[in-house]
Amino acid sequence: MNNRGTTRYVFASSYTNQGFYTFIPELVNSLGKVYILKGAPGSGKSTFIRLLGELMSQQGYDVEFWVSSIDPVTPDGVYIPQLDAAVINGSLPRPIEPKYPGVRDIIINLDEYWDRSMVQEKYEVIIEQLDRIDKCQQQTISLLKEAGWAKEEISRANGAHLNMEKIEQLSKDLSGEIMDKRPGEKHYFVGVITHEGLVNYIDELSADCKKRYIFRGPAGTGKSTVINELISQARQRGYSLEYYHCGLEVDYLIMVVIRNLQVALIEASHVEIIIRQGDTVVDMTRYLEDYDSDRMAINSSAAYRRYETLLLEAQQELENISQSTREVKKVYTAAMDFERLDHKRQEIADEIRRTPRTRGRFSCESVLV
Repeated sequence: MNNRGTTRYVFASSYTNQGFYTFIPELVNSLGKVYILKGAPGSGKSTFIRLLGELMSQQGYDVEFWVSSIDPVTPDGVYIPQLDAAVINGSLPRPIEPKYPGVRDIIINLDEYWDRSMVQEKYEVIIEQLDRIDKCQQQTISLLKEAGWAKEEISRANGAHLNMEKIEQLSKDLSGEIMDKRPGEKHYFVGVITHEGLVNYIDELSADCKKRYIFRGPAGTGKSTVINELISQARQRGYSLEYYHCGLEVDYLIMVVIRNLQVALIEASHVEIIIRQGDTVVDMTRYLEDYDSDRMAINSSAAYRRYETLLLEAQQELENISQSTREVKKVYTAAMDFERLDHKRQEIADEIRRTPRTRGRFSCESVLV
């Protein structure tokens, strides 16, 4: 292969109001080969993944990097579709263990590549910073739970004005305008809260969609109701769907892409999105009864302020996590034998290319939307 493969980045993990959540176990569930990297922060997991992905791309393979809210610029996984294989970070806050040890899933312990005496010299620093990370993670989750309650308060107030007959008719009209067939589902996060604030990739991930339906309106105005009805219609017709969840609320969908139709359905109440030619913007306030936008904005202002304040506080906790993680990484990085690790990475790359594709041998469990 002479031409460089395509590369794309998607959020697969996030801190949410349910704790740290990752879609990686579902994404690798039916793959033929999965390499699971284990090791402390700074042991080279992200570098291993990034360099292996770049090597595969240079050799002409398409690669998909899976990133998270912990650090959006360092990958927690790389998927190579043509080879039906992935290499992932198994030492996330929600650890990933092998499903088929030694058969499909291979564990690579990066702790074997460090100088233990150098690590022991810094044990007090490591313990202090890891304890701080754990405390900040718990505080982040608590703040995001409270933010979810504030958003739910706004949603209930607006939802009381929904005209469900009009919502059902809108769903039917859009369903007839959009639909046709192919199976498959994947789940990601479309955006997450990071130590640098809210980040989303909506425009990038929907760039190749010829048609985008953008649903605007405050929380509780029926956007999710219409999108979920269209999802149901698409699934019944066997379409290939990609689900992009809210980074703060796992069960809340922000975008769904119907890949074989090149259509995106986008819930755009709390995200920045660039309107482009061909987009259809649906104003959901048209489907409310007895709705005074000015009065509702005043009534909801306290909840909105609380929601935004809680997100800022969560962002600060994530910054604390990032700072402590950097301190821990300094210790382990200094103790690593990266030359040996480079040889291991090349060995894995060669093994992935040699391994026959085994798609279909492993059961694909259903994924909850």
